[in-house]
Amino acid sequence: MHTQPSLTTTEIMTIILGCEQTLRFVQASPNYKQIEASERFSTSNDLKMGDAVQALMEIHEAILNIEFYSQV
Repeated sequence: MHTQPSLTTTEIMTIILGCEQTLRFVQASPNYKQIEASERFSTSNDLKMGDAVQALMEIHEAILNIEFYSQV
């Protein structure tokens, strides 16, 4: 049976921040801006790359809050 690797909170935060930075890098590229600006660009919930970045930021913040309150 295959078991999933266990990640520390620090590793989880590092991965989330890395994903956020990667998405910001893609979002800033002229080619992606052109793709997203196309009238044919559509997702089922009208999502854009910025929404994914925002979601990761909020998850990161939620983890920081848990870490902070667990130390108080």
